[in-house]
Amino acid sequence: MKFLQKIMFRTAVKILFLTLLVSFSEASNAQSSKNKIHGVLVATANGKLEGRTLKSGVHTFKGVPYAAPPVGNLRWKAPQVLANWTGVKEAINFGPRPVQKSGILYEFRSEKMSEDCLYLNIWTSANSSEEKRPVYVFIHGGSFIHGDGSQPAYDGESMAKQGVVYISINYRLGVFGFLAHPDLSKESANGASGNYGLLDQVAALKWIKENISAFGGDPNNITIGGESVGAQSISAHMTSPLSRGLFSAAIAQSSSLLDSRGLIKSKASAEKLGIEFSELTKTSSIDEMRLIDEKKLLKIASKNDPRRFKPTVDGYFLKEFPLKTFEEGKQANVPLLVGWNADEVPSLAFYRLKRATPENFEKRVRKIYGDKADMLLNYYPVNTKAEAKIAGSKLGSDWLINYGSWQLAELHAKKKTAPVYRYLFAQPHPGLTSQAMNDGSFFQKILKRLINKAITGSAFHAAEIEYALGNLEVQDNYAWKPEDRIVSNQMQGYFVNFIKYANPNGKTQSGLSLEKWPEIQSGNTTKFMKIGVQSKVEAEIDTARARFLLLQKIGVAD
Repeated sequence: MKFLQKIMFRTAVKILFLTLLVSFSEASNAQSSKNKIHGVLVATANGKLEGRTLKSGVHTFKGVPYAAPPVGNLRWKAPQVLANWTGVKEAINFGPRPVQKSGILYEFRSEKMSEDCLYLNIWTSANSSEEKRPVYVFIHGGSFIHGDGSQPAYDGESMAKQGVVYISINYRLGVFGFLAHPDLSKESANGASGNYGLLDQVAALKWIKENISAFGGDPNNITIGGESVGAQSISAHMTSPLSRGLFSAAIAQSSSLLDSRGLIKSKASAEKLGIEFSELTKTSSIDEMRLIDEKKLLKIASKNDPRRFKPTVDGYFLKEFPLKTFEEGKQANVPLLVGWNADEVPSLAFYRLKRATPENFEKRVRKIYGDKADMLLNYYPVNTKAEAKIAGSKLGSDWLINYGSWQLAELHAKKKTAPVYRYLFAQPHPGLTSQAMNDGSFFQKILKRLINKAITGSAFHAAEIEYALGNLEVQDNYAWKPEDRIVSNQMQGYFVNFIKYANPNGKTQSGLSLEKWPEIQSGNTTKFMKIGVQSKVEAEIDTARARFLLLQKIGVAD
């Protein structure tokens, strides 16, 4: 997965946003009940914000704080209430990204990295609080150790032009966002530790609920969405009692916490891991650990397995494992749009860069599933290298991504009355432009050629993001073709309709009538929309469903 995670944001190129630097005065008509967005000056519950207006007419507010900076004694504590400010706070630049070790292949528009990272970004074309436009809150992916809301793929201008108030958020990552420890649990009023990153997301949703009407958004029509661990976060919010009432619909792209892997830790195992980590820091107390410089702490956490800090059943944010909640039908009863991509995991990632052979396939399956491997081998027959390559991609995709998304759709449709819409994104990616391929150092050119070979012609993990959010033009280092724009127009149309009406059906903003997308229902959960140049409804083939049912039977694998 490390290879995949690097692919996700590998080739994004920094672009220059031209903004209209115009000064606006505060509205003085106290008799009016409307909170006008005069240019880009908005009053929130915490104070006034000044943003900027793009040439498209979309107003942007970047680096908007939603909670107190989690620094000093607030490290490893639930997010605290944001202090009010006087005067006008500029919201022109992206706030600092969470502390992380993301490498040169990740592209950010935020200028620096800091523990002081609890910021969100808003794009809106509304001019009055009375417009009550639908709101979409996007939660980024990155294995809970990478990413932020400034990344070009998550830009919100295109969605705002479609009438959506779009928001991207930051939240604490890695050891800063998910460390559990018995001493941290003792000092918490809720007896819980870990899940700070998820609690940050709750704090962001609360701030949005309270303030979004000032930006022309409807606080009663908030859809939350995310990709990869962003989608895992969505399943967590559907589970958590702390998130109830903060959103009215959900979109989960490529993953969930209802997975066949051990994506969530029990409180006991998470606290044990925290004790082991504290020993690596050579400190004797939590107070001493809080004094460690953020870069030094990140360096310690990056050794061995940097992904070891995961969501926890802490008894507060998560009362129980999400799978149990969904199996018993206790999750939030909200409309859900969920799906995955046709080629989530390439075979070389499954084989960890080793050759795809029948022998290596069996070794990997036995390593992953142990004494349950024989059941899997019967469903992924492999006798040749060609079959090993296909099977490696299929099982790798099912194991790491597809099954969790399928399980989320399956259980939500069976246990709840809210509509569920499932998709399969199947558009082959065009790869990099020749100019992008030839830019950079010798090493970078070689790396780009390897990456381009892996992604070209593939609907790989995270490839759908730019299509769904209408951001093909933002990522101008890809060799987009006319058919890619056709697919983006359709996919963004489906997403926008779902965000507006909790139903993807209807027309795109350009007037294109979209192919009818049926709900999946209890007892008939096999229908899905295959998204491509000619999007169409298909039924899940028996062999695919049999694989998912087998993974459901086998349960959790390491």
